[in-house]
Amino acid sequence: MTTWCKKCSRPIDFAGPLILGLTAAVSFGASTVVAQQTLEERYQSAVQSFNQAKMEDACDLFRQIEKESSAYKDVRTYLNPSCDAVRRSYEQEETLYKQGVELFKQQQFEDAKQKFLHARNLVLKHPKYKTEIDEYLKQIEARSHEENLYQQAVQLFNEGRDDEAASRFAEIEQAKGAKAGDARAYLQRIKERQDAVAQRKAADNDQAAFDQAVKVFNKKGYSDAKARFQSLIQRGSPHADEARSYIRQIDAAVQQETAARENIKKTVVDAGKDPHQVAQQLVAEARSDMNGGQYGAAVDKLKSAEILDSGNHDVSTMLHAAQEKLEEQPLRLGLEAYFAGQYEQAEQQLSAYVANHGRKIALALFFRGAAHASRYFLSGEQDIQQRDLARADFRASKADSQQFEPPTPFVPPKILSLYSQALGAR
Repeated sequence: MTTWCKKCSRPIDFAGPLILGLTAAVSFGASTVVAQQTLEERYQSAVQSFNQAKMEDACDLFRQIEKESSAYKDVRTYLNPSCDAVRRSYEQEETLYKQGVELFKQQQFEDAKQKFLHARNLVLKHPKYKTEIDEYLKQIEARSHEENLYQQAVQLFNEGRDDEAASRFAEIEQAKGAKAGDARAYLQRIKERQDAVAQRKAADNDQAAFDQAVKVFNKKGYSDAKARFQSLIQRGSPHADEARSYIRQIDAAVQQETAARENIKKTVVDAGKDPHQVAQQLVAEARSDMNGGQYGAAVDKLKSAEILDSGNHDVSTMLHAAQEKLEEQPLRLGLEAYFAGQYEQAEQQLSAYVANHGRKIALALFFRGAAHASRYFLSGEQDIQQRDLARADFRASKADSQQFEPPTPFVPPKILSLYSQALGAR
């Protein structure tokens, strides 16, 4: 649309400005509608958050809406409850956090954990104590692991399973947690206990080695016995002084035997006799002695025969047999005395056999205990000393040989009952 301007002598076009004006008017109206829709949408979103208990989102949206339109719909109805709920949630977070810290200080870790988890699970967009709570939860987890490990270690220690307990205590100590000092103390106790066990074992081994050396000495195995005693001395055995005493006895005995050998040979030669024939005569006499139970006399004669005829293997065989019979004689005499009811004599013979370290010590100890038990029952169960001696021998018999079983057909039930009681009381 145009018109003629008389003053400026030119046509004027109104079409462009009119279009621009209409466009602006339309745009203003449209922007108003959009703004109203946006506000409504935010309002509905705020209501939805409120209904879903997302109070922090609801509070933020209602505040924005109130700033733009304080009287818009039911904003005021929703604003205060949602914001009050948010405030209470943050206050609850702080309260739970402080309660958790206090419980943590009191080492009530499980209760503290529940408080911290409750605080952490609150629906908050900007939790104030999240970092602190996470750190406490990590500490509680570490403490709980440490406590469980510590309790396991203590139980293993009490059960005597020191290697397993030490492994756990070492892990606790290396972690340098609250139980590190206690773990270190237990590790020291384990070391002391293991050292004590090792010392007892060494002492038992040393005692066994000494007893074996004495046993060999009593059987006149002087060369072997001397080597055993020397070994004890070299390793600083508590029996070193006794071992030296035995070595002196061995040296003296060897000198005496050497002198005796030379004397026997000289006597036979000086008498103009044949050493081989004399040896044969001694063997014949020794055989007769053995048949008569005179094992000591047989051993002496066979030793002389061995000196005179060292190449005669029959002599060495007979000598070994005679020595075994001689060694077993106190056991045999003790058993004969026991079954004959001669209990004191049985105790004497069996004690001699035990002192001489015979091969059947467990059997000798059992029947010596049976002799004591018989005297106890014959006293009408009044002689308590005999009962205690019987129990001690019964326990010693089992300690000497774990495989030992009493000859039940040859022992009265009362004695077997006392034997069982003695083993049960260990």
